Amino acid sequence: MGRIKARGLIKSFTVFTGLLFWFNISYTQNIISGNISDPTNKAIPFANIILSNPENAIIAYTFTDEKGQYVLNFEKIGAFNLRFSAMGFETLIIPIEITTETKELVKNVILKEKSFELKEVIIQASTPISVKKDTIIFNADSFKQGNEQVVEDLLKKIPGLNIDNEGTIKIGNQEIEKVMIDGDDLFEKGYKILTKNMPVSPIDKVELYQHYSNNKHLKGIENSDKVALNLTLKEAAKRVWFGNIQAGYGLISKNRYEVRSNLMNFGKKNKYYFLTNLNNIGEDATGDLNHLIRPYRFDEPASIGDDQSANSLLGLGFDSPNLKQKRVNFNNAEMLSLNSIFTLSNSVKLKILGFLNTDEIDFFKNSFQSFSVGNATFTNTEDFVGRKTQLTGFGKIDLTYDITKTKTFEYSGKFNKTNEKNKSDLFFNTDLLNERLNANNQLFDQKLVFTNKFKENKVFLLSGRYINEKTPQNYAVNQFIFADLFSENANNTKQFSENQMQFAGLEAHLLDKNKNGDLFELKIGNQLRTDHLNTRFELLNNQNNLAFPNAYQNNLTYSTNDLY
Repeated sequence: MGRIKARGLIKSFTVFTGLLFWFNISYTQNIISGNISDPTNKAIPFANIILSNPENAIIAYTFTDEKGQYVLNFEKIGAFNLRFSAMGFETLIIPIEITTETKELVKNVILKEKSFELKEVIIQASTPISVKKDTIIFNADSFKQGNEQVVEDLLKKIPGLNIDNEGTIKIGNQEIEKVMIDGDDLFEKGYKILTKNMPVSPIDKVELYQHYSNNKHLKGIENSDKVALNLTLKEAAKRVWFGNIQAGYGLISKNRYEVRSNLMNFGKKNKYYFLTNLNNIGEDATGDLNHLIRPYRFDEPASIGDDQSANSLLGLGFDSPNLKQKRVNFNNAEMLSLNSIFTLSNSVKLKILGFLNTDEIDFFKNSFQSFSVGNATFTNTEDFVGRKTQLTGFGKIDLTYDITKTKTFEYSGKFNKTNEKNKSDLFFNTDLLNERLNANNQLFDQKLVFTNKFKENKVFLLSGRYINEKTPQNYAVNQFIFADLFSENANNTKQFSENQMQFAGLEAHLLDKNKNGDLFELKIGNQLRTDHLNTRFELLNNQNNLAFPNAYQNNLTYSTNDLY
C-alpha cells in the first residue's frame, strides 16, 4: 500500500491536471438575476424563483428580497425552465437556454394578480418550495427519488443544503444550529445522530429557519445570522408508535454486518425516539460526539462556559489515507440512544437524553521504500498496526418553565463518561515500537438561565454555570531514548497526566433593539476557572520501577478570574 514511484506520481499529476481542466469547462458559474414586480411596478418580496430541467428536477432556487430583487447561482448548462411564483399572483414559467458562453442572464418579470381562492391555496401548498417570512419550506415528496433511506439522504437532494462526508449540514459556508422534529430539539449540535439514523418515510416537509434564535424571546431582537432545520411529520406518523429495522450481513465479505433500528412516537404532548446502530462496515452513525456533549455557541446570549473544557496533554493518533472514509474506517461500532420529551403542563417541558456508544477502530499500514544514493542502496520497511477502542456514556436533562409569556426559566444538566484505549505497534525494519495510551474523561455540567422580555424590544437574561471535568491519561512506550538525560538502566518509560478543571460563572445580559434597527447590549459577569495539573514521569526496566525523576513531575494549581 505504501509503495510509491516517481514515474507513477508524474502520471497521476498528468491525469489530475486533465480532469481539473475538464471540470472547469463542464461546470462554470452561471448567474441569473433580475427584479419581480406587479403590474403597478411595485416590488414583490419573498417571491419564489425555481430553476428546473425539462424533467422537472430542481436545479437551484432562491427568493426575492424586500426590494423584489433576486440572484440565482448554478453550475450547469442546457435547457431549463425558470419558474416565478408568489402568493396572490399567477405563476410564470419561462424556458431558457444556458450555454458555455452564458455567464450572466438578466430576467425582469411582471406577475399578474389573481383572486385568492381556496382551491388555489391547495395548489400553492403542493409547490416544491415556498417562502413564509424567514422560513423556506421544502415539500419532501418533491425531492424524493425513491432510493432514500435516512433523513441525510433526503437533505442531500434539497438545493441549497450542503452535506459533507461527515454529515455536517451547511447553508453556503455556515453550519446549521440544529435539526428539530415538529419544533422540538433532541440533539442540538449533535444532530447527525438524527439525520444519519431516522428513516425518511415519515417526513412531510423540511423547514429552513433563517435568522434563527435558540432563545425564543430573542427572536427579532438579537442580530442573528444562524440557521436551523425543522422536520415536520406526516399526519399518519403522529401520535402512533412506528419504526423500522434494517439488517444486513456480508456473504462475500467475511463477518461484515449492519443492524439499524428506530422506534418512535411523536405526539402533541410527548415525543419518544429510541434508536440503535450496530455495524462494522465503516459507517459513522454518530458524527463527532463532542458536538452532542459540548455544543459550542460563539458569543451568544447565555452561552457562558461554552468555551470551557479540560485540556488533555497526551495524544496518539493515526494518519488515515486520503480516501473515502468508509473505505479506510475498519470499525466495530455499537450505539444506543434513548430520547424523550415530556410536556408536563402548558408551561413546563422536560427533555431526557441518554446515549451509549462503543467503537473499535483498527488501522493498518504497510510501506516499502528503496533509496539509491551514488553506489549505496538501502530499503526501509514499515508495518504499522493501530487500534482505538472507545466507550462513551452520556446523559442530559433539560427543563423549561415558562413562568409567563415573557419570562422563562431553563435548567440543563449533563454527565459524560468516556473511556478510551489506544495502542500502536510499529515494525521499522527490525525495530519494534509499542505505544499505549489510556485516556478517560468525566464531565459534570450544570446551567441555569432566566429570561425576561420586559418590553417589546428589550430582553434581560441572567445565566449561571458550573463545570467539573477530569481528563486522566496513562501513556507507555517500550523504547528508551533519554540515555543522555538519565543514568538509570531503563528500557521503557511511562507518563501519567491528569488535568482537573472547575469553572463557575455568572452573567447578566441586557439587549435593547431600537426602532431604527440598532442593537444596544450590556453584559456584566464574572468567570472563575481553576485547573489542577498532576503529571508523573516514570523510568522502568521491563516492568520494574527505577525512578521518578524529580525535575520531571508536576503538581500545580492555577486559577484565572475574569470580571467584565
